[in-house]
Amino acid sequence: MFDYPGTMSDHPLPPRPPVRDVANSEVPDGIPTRPQGDVAVVVRLVWSDGGEEWRAARAIRWTRTHVMVAWREHDTDPRSERHTWLRAGDVARSVSWFVPPERTPA
Repeated sequence: MFDYPGTMSDHPLPPRPPVRDVANSEVPDGIPTRPQGDVAVVVRLVWSDGGEEWRAARAIRWTRTHVMVAWREHDTDPRSERHTWLRAGDVARSVSWFVPPERTPA
C-alpha cells in the first residue's frame, strides 16, 4: 500500500531480541506526572530469570523512595530504550564503593 522505492521498507530493521522482565521493578504509590530531570546513574537490575547486573541509566523521575530510570538495551538503538521504577536503594549516582583495582607496592 505505502511501499515506495527508497523508503524504510527497502532496509529492514534487524530483529530485536526478546525483552527481559525486570524483577525488582516497583511502582511507588504517588507518581510524578512530569519528567524531573536527566541524571546519570548506575542501577541494579534483577532480571526475571534470576540474573543480576549493574548498568548505566538515567534518572528521569523520582520520589523519596523510588526512582524512574531509563536505559538502552543497545546503546546505538533508540528503539531499545526501557523505563522502569526501582527502589531508591537500587540506584546510585556514583560507584565509589565498587572494589578498586589492585595497586602494585611502590
